[in-house]
Amino acid sequence: MMKAVIHVDESKKWDLALTNAENIMRYGEQTGTDFNIEIVANSEAVKDLREDEAREAGRYDTVRDLALDTVKFTACRNALASAGIRESTLIPFVEVVPSGAVELIKKQHEGFAYIKP
Repeated sequence: MMKAVIHVDESKKWDLALTNAENIMRYGEQTGTDFNIEIVANSEAVKDLREDEAREAGRYDTVRDLALDTVKFTACRNALASAGIRESTLIPFVEVVPSGAVELIKKQHEGFAYIKP
């Protein structure tokens, strides 16, 4: 099992991050390689995980499809609080973690490769 954590902290990086995840999953399917991928959003990027924002940006279906394909999406609770975003407005399958930075540290200690688009 190969493991990767993709870190998104800028709104403009979402499309690239999602493409990275799609390409990794496609490679896994083509080669029979299992991947465990988590996308961690913090800073301004958490706002793009609001359901209405993701739908408006045309990103919702891609996020949903990746989540159904076992890609985990997490949002930083600190960043949500700083931006005044209620957790109830997020895409339903996004998990909120106490700290995006701590989540990245944990994942790297668990052997996840760090990807920063």
